[in-house]
Amino acid sequence: MMGRKKEKELPLQSLPPKHKSRAEDNDYKESEANDDPAVQQLNISDESTEEVVIPHTNPLGQWGNQIQFVLSLVAASVGLGNIWRFPYLCQQHGGGVFLIPYTLMLFLEGIPMFYLEVAAGQRRQKGPIGVWKEKSPYMAGIGIGNCVVSFIIGLYYNVIITWCLFYFGNSFQAELPWAKCPVDNGTVVKECELSDSTTYFWHREALNASPSIEEPGVMNWKMTLCLFSTWVVCYLCLCRGIKSAGKVVYVVSIVPYVILTIFLVRGLMLPGASSGLAHILTPKWEKLGDPQVWLDAATQIFFSFGVAFGYLVAFASYSRHNNDCRRDVLLVSFTNYATSIFASVVIFCVLGFKAHTNFNDCLMRDRLVIADYWGSNISSVNDSVVFEMCNNSTYTNNTNASVINESSMKLECCQLTKLLDTSAQGTGLAFIVFTQAMLEFPAPPFWSVIFFLMLLTLGVGSQIAIIEGVITTLCHIKAIRLRREIITGIVCGLSFLICLIFVTQAGEYWVKVFDAYGGSLSLMIIAFFEAIALWIYGIDK
Repeated sequence: MMGRKKEKELPLQSLPPKHKSRAEDNDYKESEANDDPAVQQLNISDESTEEVVIPHTNPLGQWGNQIQFVLSLVAASVGLGNIWRFPYLCQQHGGGVFLIPYTLMLFLEGIPMFYLEVAAGQRRQKGPIGVWKEKSPYMAGIGIGNCVVSFIIGLYYNVIITWCLFYFGNSFQAELPWAKCPVDNGTVVKECELSDSTTYFWHREALNASPSIEEPGVMNWKMTLCLFSTWVVCYLCLCRGIKSAGKVVYVVSIVPYVILTIFLVRGLMLPGASSGLAHILTPKWEKLGDPQVWLDAATQIFFSFGVAFGYLVAFASYSRHNNDCRRDVLLVSFTNYATSIFASVVIFCVLGFKAHTNFNDCLMRDRLVIADYWGSNISSVNDSVVFEMCNNSTYTNNTNASVINESSMKLECCQLTKLLDTSAQGTGLAFIVFTQAMLEFPAPPFWSVIFFLMLLTLGVGSQIAIIEGVITTLCHIKAIRLRREIITGIVCGLSFLICLIFVTQAGEYWVKVFDAYGGSLSLMIIAFFEAIALWIYGIDK
């Protein structure tokens, strides 16, 4: 025994399967059967005591290339909120100074949570429930919460896309239907005359809104057809998984930037654009002391990045296991950040033009009032007369040496800054304010078509991500043994039936209810437990 020549020891991975135990043999065959290149790069030695996670591939498929994955994240995170929510927050919270809390929240809240979900999905190659359940069975509730909240948000988010589709279809007319008030028996409809044509069209023609949520009224069949069309589009984009969604992201992620650039070029040439830009960019430093400014900045970052929806985990699960997700997260995060600023510049170029137009119309009405009071021609009343009377309340008429009191004539005394401060947000910005501004453009139908096309692509990109988070979760549940096409059809069909309450006359009120209570607080609670789970489980694992 002592004289026998000692055989040279070989590393574990170089031994043939017949020299290993049965358990080692199974591990060897599993790793050999896996075609992922990352598996071949593993170097497992018999001296290693650390747990080694064998990479595996999502059974539902992988992205065709890395560009599709990045564009899908861009399409998901850059949505309608970047267009009609962020500019409003900048306007309300000190203009350019709002970027200070917004940037801080980007690094303290947005990027870390974004990276957490993408890294978890890519590492485990599973949906939201599978990722958290694998860490601990007690954490599966986080994934269930992701799925439920995404489903609820997807319901009313698709209704907003429905409204965009309705306006998009009505834009293909020589004269836009909201350009003038309707005439009934030779007279203008009183309700429209008291407001304006765009407001009337939104509330009466598009929504046919009832006075309250307690009066549902009848279903709007035009909106019902648009709603059905949007859910059909959603199904077609998702029925084959990333094979179909991966092609769609090229359109929904790129087209909005093209249209925004077109609007920027046009907007910079409009009178009043400089006033709009000065209004949004001028910092009001005293706003930094307002806690609401910081809260709104944190909330906007939270929702803009899609944290706790579950679709970040779902999308990342289709990515390659050894992908550099940190690079992708930083790229998408700063793209989202820059898009919000870019959109704000575009929006306030147009809103500055609208305020400038309304201000001039207001001046003209005041001049007419003064001219009528004097009994003279309007050409004898210039703008300086209106300004002096509005600023000093009185004005001495040199013609008859009389002192005129401004209040006696009930002048409007409009101010450009006040007109800019009253800009709307959300649906009011898209369907009332912006549509009214585009009526002043040359060829309004063209601008209306591309504007609502931009909103459609932004909305569809986010909606695909939201519903994908639900479908991926269901596909990874072993108890559900149905093909993806069937699961997608069931989800979209059920969603359409539930969404019918949104196309009644009380539909707008239901959208506000779902928006207020369906996602806001729930998403924050889910994100809180995600962070707690990461702290308990350990970031290294």
